Amino acid sequence: MLILLLFVSCNTNRNFCGTYRSNFAQLGFFVTQIKFNADSTVKFNKAGDLMNEDLKGKFKISRNNIVYIEFDKLKYNDAPDTLSLTELMEKPIDTNQFQNMHLYDLKFENGIPYHLKYKIKHNKLLVYNIQTGKIVRRSKGSKNTAKFYLKKIAN
Repeated sequence: MLILLLFVSCNTNRNFCGTYRSNFAQLGFFVTQIKFNADSTVKFNKAGDLMNEDLKGKFKISRNNIVYIEFDKLKYNDAPDTLSLTELMEKPIDTNQFQNMHLYDLKFENGIPYHLKYKIKHNKLLVYNIQTGKIVRRSKGSKNTAKFYLKKIAN
């Protein structure tokens, strides 16, 4: 029995790499897609409405099948307080300064730095709530409340 358990846990990590996507658009707008590569790099995309977040980074899988993602770029700091709303509205926006930036805080768990984490379960990624650290069991969708996860769509 112990050998079977060891084989199943190793098999989960070996078959883990690939592309995962939200099973439905959160709030009717936002779809998350994550591609995990065999070299422990990751491409993260969250898009919807007027937002498109493209990030790159690295990932690590813990013994209890939690995948930790740490992005390459730093967290974006808000515009300086010295500018008024009118000045910000009139000032041309340099979109290059916002590329590959994010709003996720760097956290640590068991000595592992991460911005986002997911639980691996049956070719799905269960999503952890950023504020509470608990797995999101249900999330509001476009029509109803449903189980929310990211499903593997390609190797």
